[in-house]
Amino acid sequence: MIFKDNLTSVSLTELIAATNWQQQYRLIIQWGKLIQPKPALRLPENLVKGCELPVWLVHEREGEQHYFLFDSDSSVMNGLVVLLLVQLNGKSAAQIRELDIAASIKLFGFDKHLTPSRNNGFRRILERALHLVDMQ
Repeated sequence: MIFKDNLTSVSLTELIAATNWQQQYRLIIQWGKLIQPKPALRLPENLVKGCELPVWLVHEREGEQHYFLFDSDSSVMNGLVVLLLVQLNGKSAAQIRELDIAASIKLFGFDKHLTPSRNNGFRRILERALHLVDMQ
């Protein structure tokens, strides 16, 4: 098992309280630093297809709880994935299926402020995560 990143300091409330895109962006970059490099993840089978930059995602299940490990060289993508991981990690498959993560992306306005390639990459990562949960 590869170590999990410590995301306990992440607060979605803090992101909601940010009054403008610049504050949100700084927070995303700050969150991105919580994702530690995981060279062991960088295997072809873990590569998320359809992303402009290489990103790797691994799924682990402990009992009924699902966890994801992520690695990328992009601090912005790391920060966006932190937003995803805090919503998915530790949840059951049923709880994950009930989430509307795409709505949270729109709520925060990321769909308007991020480049199309980053939005597309985030969608690919989300799709891959959901697919990995469904395979279990």
